[in-house]
Amino acid sequence: MSFRVVIEEEAEREFAEAAAFYDEREPGVGQRFTKDLQAFFRTVCQDPGRFPFASRLTQKAKMPEPWPYSIFFVVKRQTSEVIISTIWHGARNPAELRRRLK
Repeated sequence: MSFRVVIEEEAEREFAEAAAFYDEREPGVGQRFTKDLQAFFRTVCQDPGRFPFASRLTQKAKMPEPWPYSIFFVVKRQTSEVIISTIWHGARNPAELRRRLK
């Protein structure tokens, strides 16, 4: 079964900020990040059950190198959706992440 991606507003903002950050540092890198993240969403949607749980309902999928991001998501099997709640840079404050995942 394949799932469709739904990106929550805050995760969408994090996605846009990350892409803009990379493009400011080096033109074109933000586009590569966007392409890689979208491909990673498709990978997660093919088999979301293979990723570990970070909280009772939320799962975590670490992006492949060189990207220091993880996506946090909830699977809604009844609607065949993967709800992306957070696109998290590994260097950010983990206390903030814990607060958001509650």
